[in-house]
Amino acid sequence: MSERPSPSEPARRGRRCPRAAAIAALALAVLAPAGMARAQTGDSCVDCHRDPGFLVTNKKLYDYFQQWQGSIHRQEGVTCDECHGGRPDAPDKETAHAGGVGASDPTSGVYFKNVVDTCGTCHEDILDGFRTSNHFEHIEKKDDKQGPTCVTCHGSINVEVLNVNSVEAACARCHNEESDNHPDVPAKARDVLNRFLSIHRFYRYIGIHAAPGEARAFFAQFDPRLEALSVTWHTFDLERIESETAQALDVLKAKRAELRHRGGIPSVPSPSAASGPEEEAP
Repeated sequence: MSERPSPSEPARRGRRCPRAAAIAALALAVLAPAGMARAQTGDSCVDCHRDPGFLVTNKKLYDYFQQWQGSIHRQEGVTCDECHGGRPDAPDKETAHAGGVGASDPTSGVYFKNVVDTCGTCHEDILDGFRTSNHFEHIEKKDDKQGPTCVTCHGSINVEVLNVNSVEAACARCHNEESDNHPDVPAKARDVLNRFLSIHRFYRYIGIHAAPGEARAFFAQFDPRLEALSVTWHTFDLERIESETAQALDVLKAKRAELRHRGGIPSVPSPSAASGPEEEAP
């Protein structure tokens, strides 16, 4: 005689079935071709690479597409082919990938020696500054995969604008004690960038306290200086950047002092030597 199952066994089986069904349903939802659930965009790069099945089958590719989805490049309408090349109008993978789309292909726009020119098709003024830098010379002289490009500091796809919390680590990728390649650069860059970013505090003060027409006229004269300073940053000449930043801050401080005097606000007294450097906040 066969052993009869205990009363609890059918209950356990019943509890497992809904869970298994739920897992199977989730797997089908994840692995289903994108075209079954989403309308085609007309861009085969997007239509293929947005497939959520890549989360399982090719996580790296899935992450690339998700980065592009949330990037300033997507917001500005920059699509895959504008950097990678390829054929976004092609119906099949082989044709779409023709023409060198990978970073290892020397004909690709994202090959390390080509990245600078690829980025420069939109960021022309920044490219002009970068071409005068030692970083650019380093790329030009190297025959192997070395040399700092735009991607080295800013990343790719969903790019990062460096700030005082990230610039030191970015510089230290190359400039460190182990490489003995100007290890003082990271801390110096952080300090110079901190002063450069203080410009925005003065912008805010002048925008609030000046009459609208006066503020517009002032910024119309000052903005070209700020744009030029942004280009200078990409020469990586820290002494020049520091000097031009100090000159720009002098102009802003003079305008702030004018507005304070006009409004009857007393000037901030100079701090004593013991109290450290002047606090720039308005």
